[in-house]
Amino acid sequence: MKRRLHLVASILFVVTLAYDAVVWGALPALPDVGESIADSARREAPIAATYVALGSGVDAAVPLLQAFGARRLEQAFGEGFERIRSDSTVAMDLIFNTTWNGEHRWLKTMYWAPPFFLLLALVLWTRRPRQVRVLRR
Repeated sequence: MKRRLHLVASILFVVTLAYDAVVWGALPALPDVGESIADSARREAPIAATYVALGSGVDAAVPLLQAFGARRLEQAFGEGFERIRSDSTVAMDLIFNTTWNGEHRWLKTMYWAPPFFLLLALVLWTRRPRQVRVLRR
């Protein structure tokens, strides 16, 4: 099992990245505040901007995924929409400095999961056990 830990971490990286791409890719489709949050992400949060760029094409191609992502974002950010509408330049500050509900906490956890699992996969890959041969054939 120790030999395959880097594969487990790699699979978790791909799964969490796909989730973030689908959810954050639906950000521009949110009514009223979507574009302002996306603009704030481009200015202040390169990871969020990457998720939006990766996921917007996928969400545009599959409307079911876009509806799923928009629903998750509305549940997570719903309590902060009024403050974001009043000052859209601090949207990413509001999103990452306060926690409005459990869905928001989950979204923030999943936001940081892909970089963590990528780093973990790289570390585990470099530390994986290798076969040692005593005699050459």
